[in-house]
Amino acid sequence: MIRILFTIALLCLAGCGPVPGGSLSGTAAPVPADWSSIMADKTICEIQSRPDEPHSIQLECFLFNNALYVQSHRWVNARWWPGESWAIIWQKQPAVTVRIKDALYSLRANVEMQHRDTILRQRGYDPVPDGIVVFRFEPSNDQDS
Repeated sequence: MIRILFTIALLCLAGCGPVPGGSLSGTAAPVPADWSSIMADKTICEIQSRPDEPHSIQLECFLFNNALYVQSHRWVNARWWPGESWAIIWQKQPAVTVRIKDALYSLRANVEMQHRDTILRQRGYDPVPDGIVVFRFEPSNDQDS
């Protein structure tokens, strides 16, 4: 019985992508000028932060004006939230690697303030709640030229 439960658990984990905390593998790719050439309007991206202590998660990435974005939940900055959210980590250490299919993109996760409300309205929030952090992915410094 334990073997069957262990096998079921492994199959479930295999379908969920990398275990949080792991490094992503794939092929390094140049950052596209227009993300719509790489992905549809929305897709699940795998995102690794903290290069010295890699932690990867899966999030829904989405496009706004052909740029790549993600958003947090609305309580990410609440003092009562248990633990340190990935969104807080990204604000402190914005260097991330995003994997879409097998391609790895070296990016910076910048907090989007200018278009935040417009983006969240487009995503179905009305009224737009406080607390949600929207990140825009930009090329990392080593790819700016």
